[in-house]
Amino acid sequence: MATEQLAADLVRIKSLSGGEAEIAAFIASHLRAKGLSPKVDGRNVLCSVGKGKRSLLLNSHLDTVPPNSGWSMDPFAAKKAGGKLYGLGSNDAKGCVACMIDAFTSLDVKTLKGKVILALTCDEETGGQGLETVLPKLGKLDGAIIGEPTGLGICNAQKGHLMLKVVAKGKSAHSSYPEKGVNAIYKACEGIGVLRKMSFSRKHKALGLPTVAVTTISGGTKRNVIPSECEFIADIRSTPAYSHDELIRMVKKKLGKGMEVVVHSSRLVPKETSADEKIVKAAKAVLGTSVRGSSTMSDMVFVDCPAIKLGPGNSHMSHQADEYIEISQLKKGVAAYKGIIERFLAP
Repeated sequence: MATEQLAADLVRIKSLSGGEAEIAAFIASHLRAKGLSPKVDGRNVLCSVGKGKRSLLLNSHLDTVPPNSGWSMDPFAAKKAGGKLYGLGSNDAKGCVACMIDAFTSLDVKTLKGKVILALTCDEETGGQGLETVLPKLGKLDGAIIGEPTGLGICNAQKGHLMLKVVAKGKSAHSSYPEKGVNAIYKACEGIGVLRKMSFSRKHKALGLPTVAVTTISGGTKRNVIPSECEFIADIRSTPAYSHDELIRMVKKKLGKGMEVVVHSSRLVPKETSADEKIVKAAKAVLGTSVRGSSTMSDMVFVDCPAIKLGPGNSHMSHQADEYIEISQLKKGVAAYKGIIERFLAP
């Protein structure tokens, strides 16, 4: 089965976050047909080959976001046209999954100089019972490749994710007498304006500057009542140049009094692997390219060993209507993964 056909088969299986059981069963059956012994752990598929002192993890995710309203075609039809495979998850990240499976099943176990663990996991888009849950079951890892669409570029660093809930406090009143109250929505708008202009001075070499974006807002209880509270979420993409604690302090200082800042999530910290690590050197030797950073989050954040993020596809196509992956990238993806595996495990 060609990699593009495997990728198409995966796209045809609906696997929104929380609903990956069918695709996990399909992949496990596919691996068994190749003579391997996969294990389905929850909605995750685990399989390993080889023996030796060094071990390498191959990980990508099975789940997708829901399709948005902008699709002009069936998002699960796996349409092929113009050298592209269209479909929900084709780019993020079923192309990576297909390439990892084909690279993994093509390894010569007899000559392999170490252990390769394939972990295709659930809940990457939402968090839950995916890689973070199964990692303790995988044993010691010396390196990892996280399959995400990077155009086969080598990403050795990724931004962290800090989410803050900001609550603007006001005073309720009848909407006929707005001067009797303090409109919390107006206060929230002022706070949003402050955060929109927020700037940073310390630039990370690979990841640049942190970013702040307000992504949701909610306020008011009735149409004829001046709202006493309005809350919004500030989505901050962080770099190693600033700790999350420092960023929280900066936001609180900028917003000042009358704004309550609550930490919604701070555990997804930035990740960086030294260019001197063997996994980075192996990727550079195989692909002949330099390393770069990535602004998007991935399960790389949970891996304690040296790791890179790499895969076929374009990250800008992720979560888009009429999502696609270039079919030519799939063949290159298999070769890249296999080459890095063999070079990393070589003595």
